[in-house]
Amino acid sequence: MKFILDSLTHCTPRIGTLKEFERLPNIIFETPLLLIYTKRGSVPHLTKDVFKMVTKQQHLLSISLPSTLKIENNIKELNVSFAEFVSMKEYINFLSIQDPTEVTPSGFQQADSISVWSRTGKKLFTADKYMDLVEVFEPDLYVALCDGNMHNSEKRLSKAMDRSKILTEQCLKRHAASNKLKSKSILGAVEGGYNLKVREESVEYLKNKPFAGYVIDGLHDNGPDVKNIKWEQIENVIQHTIKLLPADKLRVSLGCWNPLVILELINLGIDIFDSTYPYIITDRSEALIFLCDHNSCKNTSYILTISQKRYADDFSPICQYCQCLTCKNHTRAYLHHLHVTKELLGMVLLMIHNTHHYLEFFNAIRQSIKDDTFSQFREKINSMFPKEY
Repeated sequence: MKFILDSLTHCTPRIGTLKEFERLPNIIFETPLLLIYTKRGSVPHLTKDVFKMVTKQQHLLSISLPSTLKIENNIKELNVSFAEFVSMKEYINFLSIQDPTEVTPSGFQQADSISVWSRTGKKLFTADKYMDLVEVFEPDLYVALCDGNMHNSEKRLSKAMDRSKILTEQCLKRHAASNKLKSKSILGAVEGGYNLKVREESVEYLKNKPFAGYVIDGLHDNGPDVKNIKWEQIENVIQHTIKLLPADKLRVSLGCWNPLVILELINLGIDIFDSTYPYIITDRSEALIFLCDHNSCKNTSYILTISQKRYADDFSPICQYCQCLTCKNHTRAYLHHLHVTKELLGMVLLMIHNTHHYLEFFNAIRQSIKDDTFSQFREKINSMFPKEY
């Protein structure tokens, strides 16, 4: 994989290109890019056929250890890659350590291993065990094993940093020695929580290693509450970290960041995010509407809560200007009815709309950077959200 930037900058919004993936050499992605969040390789609430109706573009799929642990043996027995096993071989995939939609319990790490939590409980991963799984899955991109928990005390941060260094070193050795992985891309995780000194140590260790890019990790413990984190809480840490990182490498930030934080992260030069936010919004029976033109549209908020009784007799779409399958074919009243009767179709239709809306959000971001109007676009989106958000 190659990552090419239009300009080498540290703390400004930037357009980049991801290309020359060995498995699918004709695929090209533009950054800032949205990873499509999946569970076991499938977009939540959507079948593959429905997802292809939502978007005909190529996408980079996000998969995580917790949701895929139970199928490792099946993939190994069949001697196929993860992408082939889940019938998503036409998509590039990215393997992360933790599931960004589930809170990661802290305090369960050991000296030479990381705890990963799935529905069946805790499972310990040494570097060798993790790399065994990576060789079975054959992801196109993956993160080196690390202690990504958000620790508060400097003592715990230092221990986590030492653990991450050891595990990362072992992963790099296995990566270099593996015939299956030599053409894949490995990313390093920048740790250190909110301690700038430990972050500096982490970057100093990572920056001369053969990584395709870096995941800025350790700012949260995953889960839905990440959307409530305000930009002011992380601004200093992000800005300090980015200034230390090589300008020509890929920068990734995973988690359920809200759109306002996403825009600020992009403004400082982060390249890749994941789509956990629209998934979390869907599970709350809400529809995203922050891209609506409020001067000509009746929508006056950033979300529409479909469970509210006032929509029972509302026969307009979620947004009259939206071109998604849901808005073109169904009304708020119908979506409200599906919610009240607990029909699974309700989640499907909301996921279609929210995924489409967020993909359009990233299309608009890229275009505004190209047009040199990103600051105006950022101000416009900020105006759609309440001041306390």
